[in-house]
Amino acid sequence: MTYKVLSLKWRPQSFNDIVGQVHVTQTLTNAIKQDRIAQAYLFTGPRGVGKTTTARILAMALNANKKPSVNFDPNSIISREIAESRSIDVLEIDGASNRGIDEIRNLREQIKFAPMNATFKVIIIDEVHMLTNQAFNALLRTLEEPPEHGKFIFATTDIHKVPATIISRCQRFDFNNISLNVIAQRLKYIMESEELKFDQNAINAIAKKARGSMRDALSMLDQTIAFCSDNFNYNNVIKAIGVIENELFFQFTDCIKNKDYNGMILVLSHFNKTGIPASEILVGIQEHIRNLIYAGFKNKDLFFDLNQETIQLYFDQSSDWEKKDLLYISQVFTDIIDPIRSSDDPHILLEMTSLKLLEMDQVLKIDKLLSKLRPLMHYNIANNDTNNNTLKNENNFLKDPKKESLSVKNNDNNVENANIRKNSSISEQTQSDLKFNIETIQSVWSSVIEKINLNRPSIGAIMEDYFPITLENNDIIFESKVEQGYNEKMVQDGKKFVEKELSSLFHFSIKSIFNKSTVNNKISNEKDDSENNTETKTDDNVFNKVVDLFDGEIIR
Repeated sequence: MTYKVLSLKWRPQSFNDIVGQVHVTQTLTNAIKQDRIAQAYLFTGPRGVGKTTTARILAMALNANKKPSVNFDPNSIISREIAESRSIDVLEIDGASNRGIDEIRNLREQIKFAPMNATFKVIIIDEVHMLTNQAFNALLRTLEEPPEHGKFIFATTDIHKVPATIISRCQRFDFNNISLNVIAQRLKYIMESEELKFDQNAINAIAKKARGSMRDALSMLDQTIAFCSDNFNYNNVIKAIGVIENELFFQFTDCIKNKDYNGMILVLSHFNKTGIPASEILVGIQEHIRNLIYAGFKNKDLFFDLNQETIQLYFDQSSDWEKKDLLYISQVFTDIIDPIRSSDDPHILLEMTSLKLLEMDQVLKIDKLLSKLRPLMHYNIANNDTNNNTLKNENNFLKDPKKESLSVKNNDNNVENANIRKNSSISEQTQSDLKFNIETIQSVWSSVIEKINLNRPSIGAIMEDYFPITLENNDIIFESKVEQGYNEKMVQDGKKFVEKELSSLFHFSIKSIFNKSTVNNKISNEKDDSENNTETKTDDNVFNKVVDLFDGEIIR
């Protein structure tokens, strides 16, 4: 007798056999009991979760004993014909190979005729999203108003490819991925029914590898039974289905924590030797990091697919990690999922990303960061106080050089006064030393600019572009160092500050003149233009008020 694979042998034959889709089976059974049967159903969801199987069971229930019934006999003639796809009243076609308008026209003709042996003529179209637009359009009218004996059941894995006009004419059911617990329980039931010895950890590994697909789980179970023979244990199962041992993942994260380059290269070499695709290795790494995060909550219920020893190991390892570090590592690997899938050499990308993580600095909590910064903050505050005192002393000197000279003599060890003596070109000069000549004016010019900057930074910024060139009687001629003119109001304000500071320094009235060739000509042109243009003058007035109000600075 020909061997029948487990995915076919243990295929559900009634609503009670369907696992993991309670929201679907309960709705359908209640609809049949209440005689609220729709003209069309649309089943959508991932592969291997029971869409086509449910469609066949629904067809069996609709044609049970000439009347729809939930408690139908799966071994009846009609049910067996439907299950084996040889019923003349239940047509099951593949949308991928029968996707044209001619096939749909043929179905429209067939559904017009009454069923031969059943209550309803049911048309099941698997992978319905593969139909062409013309085929969908040909189906619309019949789908909305089929004959009383006609029913449609569609199944698809790509609902977004099905036109909205088709979806709106059907009752839609979304099938979910089946949980690990449900898959493991089903596999255990099958192994016990087949009278085969098994290891629960091995069953859990298969359920985890199936990733929500019962069909995949049954296929892998068939494969592992053939591989393991009488030794159906965890170690043999992970070899058969290509699963990396947890120990290797622990070594991986230990290398990151300890910044062990040699160890990391060795672990990556073991990854490559397994022959498992880089994308699958990446999934395993992310699951391992997730387990480390969950272990921090000390809740064993979060670890269904692991044995007690592994769970305890996760608990022990999680205490060595900050959750923020683990979340950062997880995010790094999440960012390379798509590049790895499209890379010509995904293993190199995985290796370089892993080595990059060895350079990762540990996340520092805000309270620890503040505790480290606090001494530095106190140091900066102390320095700021010293600088402020230095500026005050400098200002006092500019106002009263004799007093400052006395202070310097009485406080030779005072750092603030020493800075003044070092940085100011006039700090050790008395009034009698300051000769009124262009050389002296040029030597104290930087100190004057600094004092103006303290009071009016915007004015100081303008004056920095000027330098005293010549002296005519008591008039100091300034010339701009850049070829740029400024607003007249700003220049006049600057002249007032310069004359005030210089007069205070030399103790007699001093006039300042800015070179006409570089500045005044431009200012004069602005005046001439403003006389002919009232709007420009108004703009200058507004500008001057804004500058005065906010002590603005001109950006050049």
